[in-house]
Amino acid sequence: MHLHSSLRWSFVLVVAACGGSGSTAPDTPKLVISVPTIIESGTSVQATANVTTASGTSPATDATWNSSSPTIAEISATGVITGKLKGVSIISASSGGMSAQITVRVDPGAPAVIIVYAGNGQSGAAASRLGDPLCTNVKDAAGNLIVGAGVTYTVVTGGGSLAEPTSTTTGPDFIARSGLWTLGPNPGVQTVRAESAGAGSVTFTATAR
Repeated sequence: MHLHSSLRWSFVLVVAACGGSGSTAPDTPKLVISVPTIIESGTSVQATANVTTASGTSPATDATWNSSSPTIAEISATGVITGKLKGVSIISASSGGMSAQITVRVDPGAPAVIIVYAGNGQSGAAASRLGDPLCTNVKDAAGNLIVGAGVTYTVVTGGGSLAEPTSTTTGPDFIARSGLWTLGPNPGVQTVRAESAGAGSVTFTATAR
């Protein structure tokens, strides 16, 4: 299993006591879990749970793990968290009547696929400029849309040209927009390729009349 270290970890202490006078004894055991609070979709990280007392710390080997949203962050019986869909999930552990929890956030992972969003299938007079930009989305392997993924647009057939930008990135709306496409001089189907590193490419077509 591919494990990644998180840049940010949280350490959560929860004293689980049933009954008692309300005062905390010096050696009251506490469950301590350390959980990465930000992970990437498609990666896995190890959460740990320990029982601490005034006399020391020992692993909570019998800890039971749970995720409030397994479709966002799945956790195994041994505490391995796997990021899936973008969002937040509460990771909790319990052991010996004690419990602790923390919220983790899953961010999109590496680019895996590029798709056409808009601008495909336009038509116009030969050598004319089309009215709409070519628009793409880039997603990770789980289908999360990615902000900041680089996309390059290149005329492949037809002899036309693209206004700037021909190299751009997906913005806050998850869309990468090219400059407007000027068709080549001859009638027929013409094509532009859009590609993103790690995500492959897609082809836009337009018909010159």
